[in-house]
Amino acid sequence: MISQETHVGDIVRSHFQTVKIFDDHQIDFCCGGKQSVREACEKQSLDPNEVIEKLEAAIKSPADAPEFDKMPLGELIQYIKENHHSYVREQIPMISKFLNKIEEVHGSKHPEIEMINLHFKESAKQLSVHMDKEETELFPFIEKLVKLTSGELFDSLSVEISAEETIYSLIQEHEKEGDRFEEISRLTLGYQPPQGACNTFRAAYQNLQAFEKDLHRHVHLENNILFPKAIILEQDIRKNN
Repeated sequence: MISQETHVGDIVRSHFQTVKIFDDHQIDFCCGGKQSVREACEKQSLDPNEVIEKLEAAIKSPADAPEFDKMPLGELIQYIKENHHSYVREQIPMISKFLNKIEEVHGSKHPEIEMINLHFKESAKQLSVHMDKEETELFPFIEKLVKLTSGELFDSLSVEISAEETIYSLIQEHEKEGDRFEEISRLTLGYQPPQGACNTFRAAYQNLQAFEKDLHRHVHLENNILFPKAIILEQDIRKNN
């Protein structure tokens, strides 16, 4: 049963099929996962009871995604890399090509495109560095924590890295990219191309919107599931060492 005080991140963690409702109402369930339904609805001038009704209807529908909250952490990491990190890396060149083209052709009539393109270029650069940091530093460390807990690895936990400190930094980076895409959404008027826009213009906006939606799911899996569990795992191991 969902109440107005239920955290939106908790709802998505248990019932991933609710992401569409949050997307449709522009409610942040990833970086803003700790806000209550009431708080989220107040920000968007929505009736929380109506939103709760839609969420509960969505929960009754079959889930078309894995039960992420029940996944072993190693599997969740692999899922994030294969489904979200790879998506980001594949989409960046294509979206950049579209944005460069429409800025060149339509920039004089639509000056906002230059700023949209600048924001996306910066996001592409920052996300690339961010994902590399996760894949080379944090994810291997979490996998080590899992092996130490299961008894697959007998070793002391070094202080070379702190999962909690690294995660805090990564969450801040998530928030910056969330803010950046909020601005892109604002500049594109919610990804609505101008009347009579060419196919490239439409493709650019459609792919930007899909990119943002994927980013929300990606950040949710990390902020609301992987990261909290990794912190608890690390705390337990260090306490018992």
